[in-house]
Amino acid sequence: MNCKTNIRTQLEKENAGEYATDLINEMEYFPVCPGKTEYYFEDGYGTGRTYGGDRKHEGIDIMSSLNQPGCLKIRSVSDGIIEKKGWLELGGYRLGIRSSSGIYYYYAHLDHYEDGIEEGKHVHAGDIIGYMGNTGYGPEGTKGQFDVHLHFGIYINQAEKETSLNPYCLLEYLSAKNK
Repeated sequence: MNCKTNIRTQLEKENAGEYATDLINEMEYFPVCPGKTEYYFEDGYGTGRTYGGDRKHEGIDIMSSLNQPGCLKIRSVSDGIIEKKGWLELGGYRLGIRSSSGIYYYYAHLDHYEDGIEEGKHVHAGDIIGYMGNTGYGPEGTKGQFDVHLHFGIYINQAEKETSLNPYCLLEYLSAKNK
């Protein structure tokens, strides 16, 4: 079974098969730019979290082998409009980018943003949007509560509510495609 078939199968299990073509077509880049510092990730989607109350992990954490804030550039996986920018206690400095298909891509725990990144701005796939960090889990500006990483999430509208999808297979596909 090829990677695209695996992605479609996973999304069908999540009752989101109708989004498979859009996701495969619009996600052009892995969210972390290759560089001198290595990154790694595993499937932690759905695991328990306790900070901020009992909840499930709604994305995949992409870790930095260097564990130094700002060491890796983060890029947009697709074209879209920056819908959210700013601080969230759970996500630290974060960005939300909505593609033309309506899929919402979430980037959290950024150390800082790339210059010129503002709500309402159109970004292209591959544009640098920020830098990997360890912000969040406290009042604005809190850093160092956990290792440096990017939390990457994907959200779709299902039954008139936003639902997270497990991006692991898509990230595996993009990681292999962008090497």
